[in-house]
Amino acid sequence: MSVSNSNIRVTWSSFEFETAVTTARCQLTLEGSYHRGTISKVRGTLIASISRATVKTESCTNARPTTEGLPWHITYEGFRGTLPSMTEVLLLLREARLKLERVIGSSLECRYGVASDNITSAAVLNASRENTNLVPLAGRSTISLLEARNEELFLRCSATGQFIAASNDGLVRLLNSATTLIRVTLI
Repeated sequence: MSVSNSNIRVTWSSFEFETAVTTARCQLTLEGSYHRGTISKVRGTLIASISRATVKTESCTNARPTTEGLPWHITYEGFRGTLPSMTEVLLLLREARLKLERVIGSSLECRYGVASDNITSAAVLNASRENTNLVPLAGRSTISLLEARNEELFLRCSATGQFIAASNDGLVRLLNSATTLIRVTLI
């Protein structure tokens, strides 16, 4: 496959991180780049990295997440649809780290992201094979607790969390462009 542009931005107006204790909702933007203009359809191939992750903390509800440990790596996982008409390209986000803070009397801090975590998302393609959205896949977007600070009897960190976003959110665009989509072409 080939991609039309290497620099990408993904923006969610309401990205959720859900644990057994709380659900944090925030605006989130990821920026990064593909390593090459062509991608081998080989599962596990490193194809891109996320070099910047911005959480609009003033928009957050229930908790404040912050991102850590950049860059995060993206590998090719597979596709959905039939060739030559793919409908989604499955991507695996590796090495993601997130700190979740809740302030209720005292500040609880939960750090998520262990080496074995793999967060799978679908890069949704339109009829012109342009990547319109990036959507975390239900049941395949779990991240595990790495460290807990300031836990109390009534306020503890959950062992895992899930990433959730609406299917029409997670807009994918060329970096520094509000309208230019990334085209995925079979070669």
